Amino acid sequence: MELIEYGMLEGPWVMGESYTVADPYLFTMAGWLKGDGVDIDQFPRIKDHRDRMAMRESVKRAMAEA
Repeated sequence: MELIEYGMLEGPWVMGESYTVADPYLFTMAGWLKGDGVDIDQFPRIKDHRDRMAMRESVKRAMAEA
C-alpha cells in the first residue's frame, strides 16, 4: 500500500483523471486493510480514493448485494 500511496496514484483515480478498471481493484484491496490489521488512515490518498469509490452508484449497488 505504501507503493500505491506514495508512488502510483496519479490523480483522483488510480491512473489519473479518468476512472479505469484499476479503480475497483484498489477499492477491493483497500477494503482488506482492516482485516489485515492495517489502519487505512495511514494512507490518506488511498482512503480518499476508497471514499470516492464508495460514493459511486454502481459501487453502492454492488455493496448492497454483497
